[in-house]
Amino acid sequence: MRKSSRLFCLLLAGLLLCLTVSVAMAEEPVYGGILRWREINDPPKLDPAMATDTVSSRNIYLMFDMLVDNHPDGQGLVPRLAESWEGSDGGKVWTFHLRKGVHFHKESLGQPTENGGREVKAADWKYSMERLVKINSPRAYFIDMVKGYQDFVDGKTTEWVGIKVVDDYTLRFELDYSFAPFVSVLAYNSFMVVPKEDAEKWGAEFNFHPVGTGAFILDRWEHDQKTVYKRNPDYWKHDDQGRQLPYLDGVEIVVIPDNTIAYEEIKKGNIDAFPDFPDEFYLEAKVRFGDLLQERPWLGTYYYGFNNTKAPFKDNKTLRQAMNYAVDRKRINDLVLEGRYFPGHGVLPPGMPGYDPDLKGYEYNPELAKKMMAEAGYPDGIEVELNVNNNPRHTAVAEAIQAQLAELGIKLRVKVLDWGVHLDLCERAETEMFRMGWVVDYADPDNFLYVLLHSSNHGSKGNYSFYGNAEVDKLLAAARVETDYDKRISLYREAEKIIVDDAPWIFLFHYTTSLLGQERVKNLNLPAFGDYTTPLEVVWVTK
Repeated sequence: MRKSSRLFCLLLAGLLLCLTVSVAMAEEPVYGGILRWREINDPPKLDPAMATDTVSSRNIYLMFDMLVDNHPDGQGLVPRLAESWEGSDGGKVWTFHLRKGVHFHKESLGQPTENGGREVKAADWKYSMERLVKINSPRAYFIDMVKGYQDFVDGKTTEWVGIKVVDDYTLRFELDYSFAPFVSVLAYNSFMVVPKEDAEKWGAEFNFHPVGTGAFILDRWEHDQKTVYKRNPDYWKHDDQGRQLPYLDGVEIVVIPDNTIAYEEIKKGNIDAFPDFPDEFYLEAKVRFGDLLQERPWLGTYYYGFNNTKAPFKDNKTLRQAMNYAVDRKRINDLVLEGRYFPGHGVLPPGMPGYDPDLKGYEYNPELAKKMMAEAGYPDGIEVELNVNNNPRHTAVAEAIQAQLAELGIKLRVKVLDWGVHLDLCERAETEMFRMGWVVDYADPDNFLYVLLHSSNHGSKGNYSFYGNAEVDKLLAAARVETDYDKRISLYREAEKIIVDDAPWIFLFHYTTSLLGQERVKNLNLPAFGDYTTPLEVVWVTK
């Protein structure tokens, strides 16, 4: 009896061991395969110095590396091409110790690169940072507190003196003042290293011949169809078991503008990953795909901007406020967006340091809106044009708002544009109203309030509404140099109250981010900073 029981137990234990090993082996990474990732638009830019949008960034993250990166769950920073760093002199000096053995790509678009796949050194980082200024990058000013920035911009010096090459593997930044989120800013995708040889050879055409250090190498760019990447065999990164990354043979970013076609493609298994999942199929997909459809709150703001440089919105705060009161955000979120977003009261999203839950925004009040329209000089309504980019979600939201405004005599003409064209018109203030969204680059209120609404940042720098208020400028500038956290937050909140009262935008929603992946795609995890930042070097597909 005991022997039989013992034998049974041994057999059972053996079976369980086999099952455990089998499950463990099934979870082991598999090399090979192509991941097909859907996007709505072609990327406007593949040069990290010039990119300002998430579609471009999705592609750029495949090819390039920053010094530091954001933790996938938003819990601070993690090393990337800097192994470690430290601050000194009260946060005015930052020293980065670079990773050894990192090499630039040996090829791009099937041709050998000019750099020959050489190792990255500190001088390459200095060159890459200075290049931002030389080619007028719209994001160079993110680090304008680095000593000598303005002199370098103005051509008074031949180098950016606040960026020092200490030795081949040590880089130092000296700041004019202590800026709390400085290291976090360096995780933004403009601050990536590029080889001088290739950047100088191609000049502005480097956008079409990008060369970086990332996990994937650009193999083909079939415009408005797909960008095709292949595995970088010399990638510097390994997994926690010492295995070479990436696991995939390649990635295809497939452009499918129509959501219906894209959804059919993922149902057929022809697409592996579907970011920013559309609202019209959301409920069906929740049932069909279950937990494969990932979602989480996202530090981002969705708004309609007014052009503050010309009539009818220039110098007419009452009109801008009236249109804010005329929009029922909750109803649109519930009916059009399936309740997936959060109705907004201001600029800063929930979860962002400085977010003020008591900030008084604009509740839906059509009676007050109509009264204010008359006070603004438009008792019989007004006709204006709203530009939106070609995403079905944006069209659906615009049409819902169009219907609500029509009840007050406001005729909203909705013009749908390609993303690149739309962005270009916004940067040049060639709009009346425009749809725009802003998602976190670094988790600090400076990234929203200073970047989007300080008067020095009009146009491509982020202030697409061309808003300006001297008191707001003063508060935001003071917040940038304030080292006391509570005082900084107080300054940002005071500035946001003024901005909301000035109503340079219709404050609409705060985002969620989402990503649907096929069951065969493993280790596909949606990060806190958005679907476009999903690390694909650690993803594999089962055969």
